[in-house]
Amino acid sequence: MLKGMFNTLFPSTKKETKTMANSTQYVVYTRNFKSRAKQIGVFAEPASTYKVNGEVHGGKIKFKNLAVKNTARKTATNKLLSKGLDFTVEVLGVAPKNSALTMKSNIISLLKKSGRKVINYSA
Repeated sequence: MLKGMFNTLFPSTKKETKTMANSTQYVVYTRNFKSRAKQIGVFAEPASTYKVNGEVHGGKIKFKNLAVKNTARKTATNKLLSKGLDFTVEVLGVAPKNSALTMKSNIISLLKKSGRKVINYSA
């Protein structure tokens, strides 16, 4: 009875049973090619394929990106890999899709302003 009266007087103390839906997480990462031109690519992809023990793993991203070399797609990454250039992967963050795409476009514009050669649009 006391609990019922307390909940009537103070309705904000009720527990809410609503839960938020999980949105698909995207990983934003860079491919830094080791060349004199310091070429870099910024990418946002679903994070679920790159997770190891619940965390995004840069090694898994690099391994999957190296498999691109054997495809017939003409991309800037394929061109650079066919020249024998190696690259490193830097994971920048994990976020929902809209935030990840915004982060990607902001990073690309900052890199262009700083004089780096961004390979995202050169394929």
